[in-house]
Order: sequence, then structure tokens, then C-alpha cells
Amino acid sequence: MSKLTDARGIKAPTETHDIDAIRELPSGPFVHDITVGWGDCDPAQIAYTANIPAWSLQAIEAWYKACLGVDWYAINLDNGIGTPFVHLDFDMVSPVTPRSVLACRVYVRRIGRSSLAHRVECFQGERLCFTGQTVAAFVAASRMQPVSIPPNMRESIKHYAERQERPLEARA
Repeated sequence: MSKLTDARGIKAPTETHDIDAIRELPSGPFVHDITVGWGDCDPAQIAYTANIPAWSLQAIEAWYKACLGVDWYAINLDNGIGTPFVHLDFDMVSPVTPRSVLACRVYVRRIGRSSLAHRVECFQGERLCFTGQTVAAFVAASRMQPVSIPPNMRESIKHYAERQERPLEARA
């Protein structure tokens, strides 16, 4: 497989690099707010179904930036680590409309050797709209081969998980 490059032709590092230091977030779940617009909706006046995973992935990327200090672009090109999704699962509970902000809470479900599982719960006001379960693999971006979650990243994720007000799930 050829090395990944960005729009400027910059290649992903051939080696993976950890973040410089362990990071900590305040207690409680990380929340990413999304403003739902009229253009996000279908003729039934509710959100297009395809927006559900897109909004969840936006929330998870914002979580990466807050928890690890790197978004997906930086983690790939600066740290040489890709985090492709290997599993997505969503349940719609109630319609999403442009009437209020969509507050997406991001939880860590499991931390594996080279995988990370999240749960996203999205609300408008107190009304649960949808939930999502995702699993991403940590890979060397240049080779798309699994790598262990680097130590500072792992510790930052563990610190977050300990303070998210929800226990990690046991391995099945």
C-alpha cells in the first residue's frame, strides 16, 4: 500500500508517535454540541438518516481533540496513526429537528490493545434522539497495520474513562 499523503503531498510518517504528555479532562462525559439546520432535514422535516453517523463521528473527533490534543488529520499526519472504524451501530429513538441544539455525549466503552470503543448518546433538551456504538482500530497510517495504542494516548483515554461517570464495559 502506498503511503498516505495530504493535499500538499505531505506523507504520513513511517513511524508512529505518541502525544507529548498525558492529558486530563474535567469529570463527566465529554459533550459536543451540533446546530441542526433546515438543510439537515428531509421532506418529513426530520434529520436525514445519513446525518446520524456523521454527527456521531464529528462528536468523536471533537473528543479526540479534547482528550488527546489531536484531531484525526493531525493524528494521521503528525503522529502516523490512523483510527479507521471497524464497527458502527446506531439506534434511532426520537426524531432530530432544527428546533434545538443536538448535544452529543461521548463515552469510552472499551480500551483494547489496538482498538477503542465509544458510545455516543445524542439529546435535544432532555429527549434522547439516538445512540451509537463504534469501534476504531489504531493502525500505522503508512502501512494500515494494527499498532498498540501509544502509552500517553492510552493513559489519557484511561483518565477520561475513569472520570466519565460510566464504567467501562467488560470484554465479551
